[in-house]
Amino acid sequence: MLVTTVNEQIGLLLSQLNEQQKKIVKLSENMIVTACPGSGKTRVLTYKLAYDAMLHPESRKKIVAITYTNRAADEIKDRLDSLEIANAPIWAGTIHQFCLEYIIYPYSINLPRLCKGFKIIDEYVQSKYIQLILDEMEIELPYYKISKITTKLDDNMNIIEELYPQVVKRYHEILIDKREIDFDLILTISYIILNTHPIAAINISSILRSIYVDEYQDTNELQYQIIGILSKSNNKIKMLFVGDIDQAIYGTLGGVAKSVEEINELTKQKFFVEALNGCYRSTQRLADYYSYFQSNRYKIVSLSNEAKIPGTILLNNSINKDNLLKEISEIIQRKIDENIRPNEICIIAPQWYLLYPLSKELRKLLPDIPFDAPDISPIKMDDLNVFYKFARLIFTESGKKVTRRKRIASEIINNISQEFNVCLPEKVDAFWILQKINSLKPNVDSGVDHYYYIVVNILKLCGVDELSHAEIYSSLNEFISKINERIKKHNLASDLDSFKKIFKEREGVVITTCHKIKGEEYNTVIAFGILFGMIPHWEAIYSPTISEIDEAKKMLYVIASRAKKSLYLFAEQGRRTQSGKSYALTEILKNYDYNYDLK
Repeated sequence: MLVTTVNEQIGLLLSQLNEQQKKIVKLSENMIVTACPGSGKTRVLTYKLAYDAMLHPESRKKIVAITYTNRAADEIKDRLDSLEIANAPIWAGTIHQFCLEYIIYPYSINLPRLCKGFKIIDEYVQSKYIQLILDEMEIELPYYKISKITTKLDDNMNIIEELYPQVVKRYHEILIDKREIDFDLILTISYIILNTHPIAAINISSILRSIYVDEYQDTNELQYQIIGILSKSNNKIKMLFVGDIDQAIYGTLGGVAKSVEEINELTKQKFFVEALNGCYRSTQRLADYYSYFQSNRYKIVSLSNEAKIPGTILLNNSINKDNLLKEISEIIQRKIDENIRPNEICIIAPQWYLLYPLSKELRKLLPDIPFDAPDISPIKMDDLNVFYKFARLIFTESGKKVTRRKRIASEIINNISQEFNVCLPEKVDAFWILQKINSLKPNVDSGVDHYYYIVVNILKLCGVDELSHAEIYSSLNEFISKINERIKKHNLASDLDSFKKIFKEREGVVITTCHKIKGEEYNTVIAFGILFGMIPHWEAIYSPTISEIDEAKKMLYVIASRAKKSLYLFAEQGRRTQSGKSYALTEILKNYDYNYDLK
């Protein structure tokens, strides 16, 4: 049936939701929504964005969704495209992207260090600067101590670092001299702009209809403050905080799950508490299992078509680490024989160093099964870098996800214009960028050379030559240098096909860390390293501000709730700390009386 009216469109939209989901989409009050794993949180968020846009079809006020990752933002945008809401005034992205687009780019003229333009540096450049400063000051430190140096500033631009403040002072002097900012400064500077220039906060908030914050439990204090200023500048902005405090596994990175009272005070608005406790992912047995790790217990109800299937829950704390490879390979082969697709199986561990050797050996042991293993990529993900965005377009197929490709091309144009102060010709739009990427065919085998040829030729076709725009070419050469350095350091393949594999969709058994698995789901989850000192990590154990029990609960909750039907946990014997002590089973599991299978 042809849907012709707005009411019919809204009715069709709402008909695709259950009653809990529908209630949250329709409510106009400010809300904090606790969403259990598999409850359709992303679906609800997407449909609420679409619903708001449909209710105000003529309005140009922005409906903003702030996500924790770029991947989550891409998923929301793709879902909106499928709902044919692509042209609505909806914006989705991370808080850093929001701050750049809505605060820093429009209002950087208010700050002396930014008013003449600026460049965003990444961890690669940051670490080079720190090492250079240490060399100049003749300070010798092992790598792990260098990585602990805090370059962040507080919200008054004061140095936080206690052990080496002179190093951090010199680091920020270099940034000012070079007109650069790092990842952390994006938030700090945005807060300062809003806090010291109220007209900026008023102007930005006046164009916003709604702000929806995904995974709010991972939001840090400065991010809350930025959102709070905008809310207080315009109390008509409708707000939604959605997440799950039991999945707040970024506490060591500053993530805070604020209470409703704290959020009321922060925003000067009143929030209501709602919940999504229906799980479409896991069997009831699995939901009951990971519910034990909740901080505030509530019943999670499985709405899965396979809710009553017992599945598998296995905890093995007797296996030796030397036998782990064989055991995991047998589980994988068994699942494949049961017609479970490889990309429905995931292997996780607390840290990458545990996964690299296992990944390598599994490929040898199961040569006929594909793996999406933690190979080090020549191109490190950095969605704030315009040249990374070029790579996403150059090394992915032109005929797939066209709408997403158009968005990335538009972002490239915006970055070149804003970050490098380049006035591009009127002909340069998203279609033009994509057309040039598709038409330029360098006759080279090297992925690096292929990439460089296309980017340089596009810049030249835009009238951006090296003589007049040295800064953008300097950034491009820096990006290429990082790629070449990673290729050399890790002995990586550099042919064109290998570069195209970087951005391919997952097809094989996924191998990743406990933190990276957040937001994902698999038929079968195999986790090892369930050991005290890894889960929870020593940092949490010795932290004066983080509860080691809570940290362990949250990690186990996230791990277990990724599984649909089968969960295998290994607390392997034979691993030792640097001091020679044996790792043991994570404490919280020792007394957990549940009807799982124990070996």
